[in-house]
Amino acid sequence: MRKPIWSGLVLCALLGCAGPKSSTGGDDSHPSTSAESPADTPVGAPPGEQQAPAATDSTPKALRVTASPTSKDDVAIKSVEVQGDTLVARVMHSGGCKEHTYDLLWNGTFQKSAAGEARAELVLAHDANGDACEALLNRTASFDLGPLKQRWREQHQGEHGAVELRFAGAQATVRYAF
Repeated sequence: MRKPIWSGLVLCALLGCAGPKSSTGGDDSHPSTSAESPADTPVGAPPGEQQAPAATDSTPKALRVTASPTSKDDVAIKSVEVQGDTLVARVMHSGGCKEHTYDLLWNGTFQKSAAGEARAELVLAHDANGDACEALLNRTASFDLGPLKQRWREQHQGEHGAVELRFAGAQATVRYAF
């Protein structure tokens, strides 16, 4: 695992890779669609394909309701956590040369959990945008759970409740209480 990092650093030094503060004229003003920390940005990306710096916009993307939720590219969910009405997911996948996007998808239906609570099956969708690089990336993505809460309120005629959130293809579950 150390060789690719050192190789990337050496290659970057030899080719004169520039950081985000360089004067090479690169446009680093376009925001990312997910929250990414600067420490997660890969080192040694090929010249001309450097990744934009992390976005400072902390607004979470809204959960999307769709008839058949599926993910385009592989992603491993490391952890999920609910903070108020926001789901924060820490994910891992390969890449490093292009911007990746994440969506939280749901088919709009509730099932019953073993405890009798409502349960929603979610898909954390990942689009690598054709990134064939093989660096192992750790990212954080945030999603607004407002549409799920609104649907629950409409169906249960109540203001407060709880929903067990399960993720397709992962062992991760989390309870969302509102």
